[in-house]
Amino acid sequence: MPTFSYRAKDAKGETIAGTMEADGPQAVTARLQAMGYFPLQIRDETQARKASGGLFLNLRRGRIRTSDLTTFNRQLADLLGAGITLVKALNVIVSQTPCEALREIINQVMTDVQGGDTLAKAMAKHPRAFSKLYVAMVRAGETGGMLENVLARLADFAEAEQELKGRVQTMLIYPVIMVFVGIAAIAVLMTVVMPKITRIYQDMNQTLPAITQALISISNFLGQYWWAVLAGVGMLVVAVWRYMKTPEGKTLIDTWILQVPVLGTVVQKREIARFARTFGALLRNGVSILPALEIVIEVMSNFVVRREVALIPQNISQGAGVAKPLRTSKVFPAVVVNMIAIGEETGRLPDVLERVARSYEVEVDRSVRALVSLIEPLIILTMGLVVGFIVVAMLLPIFALDPSQGA
Repeated sequence: MPTFSYRAKDAKGETIAGTMEADGPQAVTARLQAMGYFPLQIRDETQARKASGGLFLNLRRGRIRTSDLTTFNRQLADLLGAGITLVKALNVIVSQTPCEALREIINQVMTDVQGGDTLAKAMAKHPRAFSKLYVAMVRAGETGGMLENVLARLADFAEAEQELKGRVQTMLIYPVIMVFVGIAAIAVLMTVVMPKITRIYQDMNQTLPAITQALISISNFLGQYWWAVLAGVGMLVVAVWRYMKTPEGKTLIDTWILQVPVLGTVVQKREIARFARTFGALLRNGVSILPALEIVIEVMSNFVVRREVALIPQNISQGAGVAKPLRTSKVFPAVVVNMIAIGEETGRLPDVLERVARSYEVEVDRSVRALVSLIEPLIILTMGLVVGFIVVAMLLPIFALDPSQGA
């Protein structure tokens, strides 16, 4: 359905702006008039994007960063806390939002709210910006009359997630750079340096050591068929990526990841922290336990962990609590299960879950540091062995030079 942007005047003579999905401009006009507005301008944004955008512009416009949503949450919470009505607060935020894609979505949300939708219902129409977790917490905030508090908590939640993700990415930058630099250095040695040395050895008319002959063969193959190597690597990456998108592939890869030393521990702790943080936030903001668990299941990125969390609603429906199905889990440690059980018994499950989340987020940070400290020497050792093999293979014929043989 086409999207139209509009400008209109309300009953007080103030100009408002927004976007609306409709069959045509007449439908937009009719809807605005039914809402008590006088249309000033209506523009077909779908056609405008096709005329002036192209693929790259649409990709740029479609990106919504976590920081943009966090800022939106903060601004909306502050404006509502100051006593400004929801529609007016959204209208103010639209003019202050630098992200064009988010600005269009907020415009549409404002239009839907003006048309009688709740904020949660209006946001649910835009899943690429507002997740089910987000919508559920907003719905609970509207029902309980504490929307501004929920929005502030959503901002805190997003900032905590982004901070942890940022720390992990920062610590992994150096190892990734080392890998790329090492691969580039080896590629230069094999495709640029080695062919020149090979010509020298050919002029010497010497019988070359087996290791040198093997290196020359590899160098010649890479020099002649580098395109086939790149194509093969690309096809392999695509094949693995597609396989990982299937349920079987995702389950196999996620199971293998959890079994890898150190890396499996990092992933396990990260999933536990995400489970506790999301579940605790939902319960604290008034979402009932079963709908909260349905959202938590979707948040889990590891299929193995997701499968175990999916058993909890079934047991709750049969009268069991959250802790009981987790006692047989291979992912959730006994200490976490016991804390959840205590939280259920004392009626303080949200507090316990948030405490678990904070503790495991710290553990994730430590585990990532340990993983990086292990990866760095492994990368250096591997690259050193490869480069050492190449250097030895290049220099060995010189040390084994037979003066009795000539050109």
